[in-house]
Amino acid sequence: MRVAGIYSEIYASLASNKALFPSLPEITIRLRETLNDPRTNLASAAKLLKQDPGLSVFLMRMANNVHYMTRVPAADLEGALRRIGLPAASQLATSFAIRSSFDSPSPALRRVLLTAYREATRVSVISYFLAEKVRAFPPGRAMLAGLLQDIALPPILQRLWERPEIFNDPEKRGEAVDQLAPLVGVLILKGWGFDEELIEVVRSRKQWARDPAKKPDLADIVLIARLHSLIGTPEFRNCPSFGEVPAFHKLPLGELTPDQSLKMLEESREEIAELARILGGGA
Repeated sequence: MRVAGIYSEIYASLASNKALFPSLPEITIRLRETLNDPRTNLASAAKLLKQDPGLSVFLMRMANNVHYMTRVPAADLEGALRRIGLPAASQLATSFAIRSSFDSPSPALRRVLLTAYREATRVSVISYFLAEKVRAFPPGRAMLAGLLQDIALPPILQRLWERPEIFNDPEKRGEAVDQLAPLVGVLILKGWGFDEELIEVVRSRKQWARDPAKKPDLADIVLIARLHSLIGTPEFRNCPSFGEVPAFHKLPLGELTPDQSLKMLEESREEIAELARILGGGA
């Protein structure tokens, strides 16, 4: 993707000063390493998690969410981790950490960042539900992918904040974000050491015509989730229909039509709202 003029200037300033990029907390990095280590047991993972009370509460709430819930709620962190699974807990821990990136000392910028986070959360949660239906991708990884697709928005919006002629015009601001987010997002994820599958999710943000292979991938899930998330917004009028998006036809959803897909998510509206609240992006 090529950017010109002011977009090029903003991209160059961000690419040359990665200190402006969001960073993962040290505890999150340690958790990723620990939870992804096959030698890790539940007790040692729970001990490490207790160093972050906020994350511990988040994982307990996720474990006792309707999607993991059994007749008996998880009573402690070990029980929560047993229910969720260590790989999924690692993905959820990273998702939890991302929220802190969407903040600013400036009230006006903070409002825009929180709106952006709520939108990213909706994409993330819908990705989770679609992954459950498809059964070809881990839902926790799909949730993380949905959030990561907008990980570049905090530094981009910070740079746009310094250019009020763009920042204060929602249309111009949205255009700038759409042009820059895939480019800057790829730089951030490479810096974090994330794998190519997640990097491709970021690279393909709003690339509705994307169709690199017959086999569906995680980027297809997130693309369809984003299209769903835009329903009811002014931007949706400029989007292709579901039937025109190759990703929709590649997902193994049987004979699911666009209308049935919409109905499926409408029936899950309360569960979607609950997960969004747990992530901190709900009302």
